Amino acid sequence: MSTQAFVLSLLGVVLAVYAAIAFVTWYRLRGTRVVTCPETERPAAVTLDVGHAAATAVWERADLRLKACSRWPERAGCDEACLPQIAESPDGTRARTIVAHFFETKRCAICDQPIQPLQSAALQPGFLDPVSHEAEAWDEVPAERLADAFEKRHAICANCTLAESFRRRFPDRVVDRAPRPGSLTH
Repeated sequence: MSTQAFVLSLLGVVLAVYAAIAFVTWYRLRGTRVVTCPETERPAAVTLDVGHAAATAVWERADLRLKACSRWPERAGCDEACLPQIAESPDGTRARTIVAHFFETKRCAICDQPIQPLQSAALQPGFLDPVSHEAEAWDEVPAERLADAFEKRHAICANCTLAESFRRRFPDRVVDRAPRPGSLTH
């Protein structure tokens, strides 16, 4: 093997390692996070500047900084003191992880079926407001209001979320029928 081929191979390996480090960092840090704002002590939804984190991870450690926050623009320019929460628990602050944990032991408030685990390309479970009976899929709730939804609303499965949303949007197209004698009802 010539020196030139060896150097090119070595350069290719080094670039592949750097690309893998950047990709893993991007993958691990993407998505909306829910943190407690140190200034207000209230939940805030944040997204990280994953491009910057991936680029800096190649050289040593990912440098975390916010790209967006639900408290901005009113509190823009804060010292980003919430970042240690994300650094300590990168997956535990992800909105999807928090929601998955919430739904994992729940049963639907409408049909009483166990709520299935979250799936990316599927219908999403949601919340039913006990007063207005409005249904909302979990991913339609702003991340900073998820804790509120956990406390004040009922968990419902993906099918009931879809059915109740349809019922609310198109009441003239829904017919409620009494169950037939001897049929199973849920």
